[in-house]
Amino acid sequence: MDYQSINAGPVKKLNWLDLPHDLTLMIIGKLTTFEILTSTQFVCPKWQRICMDPLLWRTINMCDIGIRNSVDYKLEKMCRHAIDRSCGQLIDISIEYFGTDDLLKYIIDSGCHKLRHLRLVQCFYGISDKGLCEIAEKLPLLEELDITLCSRVSSIALEAIGRGCPLLKSFKYNDNSGGNEEALAIAQNMSNLFHLQLVSNYFDNSGLSAILDGCPHLESLDLRLCHDVELEGELRTRCDEQLKDLRDPDAPLDDFQFKGLCFEIAYDDAVFDYLNEKQVQEQEYSEIASDDTIYEYKKREAERVEKENLDEADWEEIYAIWESIKNPRLWYKRLIRGSSRGKKNNTKSKEKKKPLFINLQNLLSSQSHHTLKSFLMSQI
Repeated sequence: MDYQSINAGPVKKLNWLDLPHDLTLMIIGKLTTFEILTSTQFVCPKWQRICMDPLLWRTINMCDIGIRNSVDYKLEKMCRHAIDRSCGQLIDISIEYFGTDDLLKYIIDSGCHKLRHLRLVQCFYGISDKGLCEIAEKLPLLEELDITLCSRVSSIALEAIGRGCPLLKSFKYNDNSGGNEEALAIAQNMSNLFHLQLVSNYFDNSGLSAILDGCPHLESLDLRLCHDVELEGELRTRCDEQLKDLRDPDAPLDDFQFKGLCFEIAYDDAVFDYLNEKQVQEQEYSEIASDDTIYEYKKREAERVEKENLDEADWEEIYAIWESIKNPRLWYKRLIRGSSRGKKNNTKSKEKKKPLFINLQNLLSSQSHHTLKSFLMSQI
């Protein structure tokens, strides 16, 4: 046996509160913004103080929250709160469902001009050309931009972004019904791109040729589901020579990050179904609560009636039955004679036996009058 194992003391349990501040900060930083704001910061006072550190909010990730949480929580308000905690040090933010032009403006007004990564996903109605044009000039350090399923963003915004963000190296413009106008805007204003993803858009070969001409540094190009593009002949040869990574229009979507996302109509239907489900559940809960209330009322009423019956019970008769158990002859005389003498003797006997009667009453106080009477009669 190893010498160290023999002399080793008991294993000390790890106390998370004893971890250094920087290590705890790093661990909490692995969680999503939604998890931190809704649960982590409420674990203990120390974690709450750590969750106020601006370094924790340099990255704000509010994607993959789910449709139900997007309905149940005020996500935009939560996001603004997280932006405030960054104290202008925000460099990476991801927004899904709840993005609006006002929220983009709030990012800029909060002094977050160092932003390098911006991700807008399924912001169907809130993000528009106007909002992106207003912030484009104020994000000179932006390097990565993702606009997926934001149908109100067109070539107008793409031109403004290209002019205002000269360091932009990676651009994703997916499922936005972009055509040749959007392709031309990219070609003329985003010459420094290295990575371009254009999944499910509607430009054709002319738009693709313009992109290849205007983006000489382009290394990867994703054309999946762009079925108006026909990669044949010289265009195909050019793509193979200029690009290191090319995804054909017919390539599978297995590794596509946003596979399974829905459009506006499907999202609205999902929200509608969830709200109906919540309404049904609330009705069921209210009915259950009502049933419980009725049950408790009936139970209390039954106990009250039983108590009244017990209080109004003919304890004289019950006592007589009890006495008959001890003295059957006395009981028999009462039944035959019913004389006043018997009643007087019974009264004296009751006074004499009062402690026994009281013990009997206390012992069987939970029994109703008729139940107690039946019990005593069974003893004769």
